[in-house]
Amino acid sequence: MKVEIINQLKDNYSFVLYNDTLKSCVIDPADSTPILNFVFENNLFIEDIFITHHHEDHTSGVKGILNAFPEVKIHSPNAQIENTRFVLRDQDEVNSCLNAFKIIKTPGHTLDHIIYYDEKNGFLFCGDTLFRLGCGRVFEGTLNEMFNSLQKINKLDKNTIIYCGHEYTLNNLNFLEKILKKEEAYLTVRSKINEDLNNKGKSIPFLLQDEQSYNLFLNQNSKLGTLIKKELGLTDFELFAYLRKAKDSF
Repeated sequence: MKVEIINQLKDNYSFVLYNDTLKSCVIDPADSTPILNFVFENNLFIEDIFITHHHEDHTSGVKGILNAFPEVKIHSPNAQIENTRFVLRDQDEVNSCLNAFKIIKTPGHTLDHIIYYDEKNGFLFCGDTLFRLGCGRVFEGTLNEMFNSLQKINKLDKNTIIYCGHEYTLNNLNFLEKILKKEEAYLTVRSKINEDLNNKGKSIPFLLQDEQSYNLFLNQNSKLGTLIKKELGLTDFELFAYLRKAKDSF
């Protein structure tokens, strides 16, 4: 299975999954035009759309895709999301035309947020729950819910390849360096991120194992996280809450 990352809007990402059968599925379409351009150029047929949450910048491309492929099946966590045919719940296992996803409920950013874990292929499509060096803003849920949602990701296989919904990486890195005053801890990370952006124009996908080393929103028990907790006298959750609140005004 191949994954094509499709730039959307200002800094969003959508994903087209496909293989040699020419069948494909789409995750979180915001703008149907670049998605359909890729699909038509490669003679693909879209059979499924998967939605992580109800925000328009993850759903507004559905109608355009339906116009081109009227039989496409829409899977989402919320029956209120327009055109949803199949509502997905926590721990569901759903088969696309290409693969199998385990559904993991991750409230926090929104109450209906879910993520799609393909254990066989080692892929995770996490929407706005986790970003490289960051996490989603808490709009509808609580900080505790977001913290617990991130710990679900933290428990997945360390070699999981992660695709998130936005290109926020440099901003997240700048925040961590400033708020923690630990620029030296991120020198290697900054070099790798710059390399990714220069070579690919994007910083995704990324490896869960790397995030567990440097993303203190995700893992507070890394070497750096343990140091910061000791310096500030905080628990795991308190460090997460401290960072998330500070990031909201960064």
